[in-house]
Amino acid sequence: MEIAPRIGAPGARFGRTRASVRAARGAPDSAFRRAADATLTDMYVTAPGGHEDGEGCGDGFFEFLEYDDADVLHAVEVASPAPVTLDGIVLLGRPAAEVVAELRGLGHEVEAAREAEGWALPALGVVLGGTAQDADGFESVRLRATPVGDDAFEFFEPAGGSRPAGTGPAEVVAHRGIGPVRLGSARADMRRLLGGGIGSVPEYGGAAQDNFFEAGVVLTYDADETVVRIAFTRPASVGHGGVPLLGRPMGDVRADALARRMRIVEREAELFFPDGGFSVLTARDAPDLPTTAVVSAPARRGDDPASGEGAEGTGLLW
Repeated sequence: MEIAPRIGAPGARFGRTRASVRAARGAPDSAFRRAADATLTDMYVTAPGGHEDGEGCGDGFFEFLEYDDADVLHAVEVASPAPVTLDGIVLLGRPAAEVVAELRGLGHEVEAAREAEGWALPALGVVLGGTAQDADGFESVRLRATPVGDDAFEFFEPAGGSRPAGTGPAEVVAHRGIGPVRLGSARADMRRLLGGGIGSVPEYGGAAQDNFFEAGVVLTYDADETVVRIAFTRPASVGHGGVPLLGRPMGDVRADALARRMRIVEREAELFFPDGGFSVLTARDAPDLPTTAVVSAPARRGDDPASGEGAEGTGLLW
C-alpha cells in the first residue's frame, strides 16, 4: 500500500467530499467525533488479506478519514499492522530507528513530531505515530493535504483575573451567536470576555482557534482574527426557546424541539436548526447518546432546505 504524500491513500484522495468517498468506498464501519465539537471521522476496517485497491495486505487494519468543516477530505490515518510504504520503505511493524534512518537515506527530512510522540516528514505532510508498547515500531501513519507546520500551542491567562463570562447558562441568539459570544467578534475581545485557554492552528478549517476550557467554549477565527465559528461544550449550559441543548440524549432534544414546533434538519450525529443557524452534535449517530456541543457558524449554501436548495434526503421536520 504505497502512500502518495499530499495526495492521499488508495480510495481516499484529498479534496474529495465525504459523499463522493462514501459513494466509491461504501459506508464507513463507524463514524465518530474525536472531540466534542469536531467534524465526523469515518473509520473503515479492512479485512485480513485485502484492500479496496486489490492489493494483498496480510492482517486487517483500520483507516481513519478526516474531513474539514466543508466535508472535504483533508487527512488520512492508517493504523498498524497496515502494510504502508513510502518510496518502497515499509513504515509500520519495523524498528522505528531503522525506518527513520532509511527515510533519511533517501533524502527525506525527518524530525521529531511536536504535537505527538513520533516523527514527521514536514514537507510531505506525513506523521509517523508513537511507538507501540508491545512492539518496536510506529503505531500509525497520518497523511495531511498540507505540510506539517511548526504550529506550537499558545497558553494564555485570563485578563485581569476576572471570572469567565461563558460559564453560566447561555441562550442561542439566532444567526448571531451563543450567550455573550458573537460571530464577527475580535479575538482579543473574546479572550478578555472568556478568560484563559489554549490557542492553536486548526487543521479542519479557519486560521486560528482558542479553546477556553473553563468556559467550555471553542472559537475559530479567520485570517483577520474575527470569530467565524462558535462551539459551546460541557461544562457550559446552552438553551434555545426553552429547550436545554447540552448534555441530554439527542432524542430528547429532538422531541422537545418538535413539541415547540421548531424546524429541524436531521443529519448524521447532528440536529441542525435552520431558523436559529446552529447545530447540536453527538459523538456518534445514536439518539440515546448525550449531546456534546452546540455550534453556531455563518450559513452555507443549501443549509436551509426550505430555500429549495439541498433539500433531498435531509429529513426536514416540523
